Amino acid sequence: IKTTKKLKNYFVKKYFEPEIQIKLAKELLKFANSSIDISDGLIDDLKKMMNRQELSYKIFEEKIPISRNLFTYLKKNDLKKSNFISNGDDYQVLFTAAVDKFRIIENTSKILGIKISKIGKIGSKNNKSVFINKKGEHLLVKSHGYKHQF
Repeated sequence: IKTTKKLKNYFVKKYFEPEIQIKLAKELLKFANSSIDISDGLIDDLKKMMNRQELSYKIFEEKIPISRNLFTYLKKNDLKKSNFISNGDDYQVLFTAAVDKFRIIENTSKILGIKISKIGKIGSKNNKSVFINKKGEHLLVKSHGYKHQF
């Protein structure tokens, strides 16, 4: 990618030295119903986590956190966030939890010093899975994630 040396170094370091959330993974046992790292991309790993259950998802683009550096890169190059959130190699933890676990999740976030963001909802199969922008429009995501070929 064409960018400043500072941004390039940041992205290269994040790629080769990802921050694995081991402490959070251990705490998930207290409140999560399911979890997965999003190394293959947000949408594909979400589908894997749902594991063929008859469920749907609603993901809100504006609630998906990105680094300040990615925000800067997107803005400078007039690119859309939705085209970058499911490319993989993020190694962040995606999990589901009951609504009544909000306080324990918030407390865990504070204790560990890890930002935990609610980015969407899991629903019944009667609903269509959607990815929604801040205007409430349904987005088509170009990349759902990395596909392993065996």
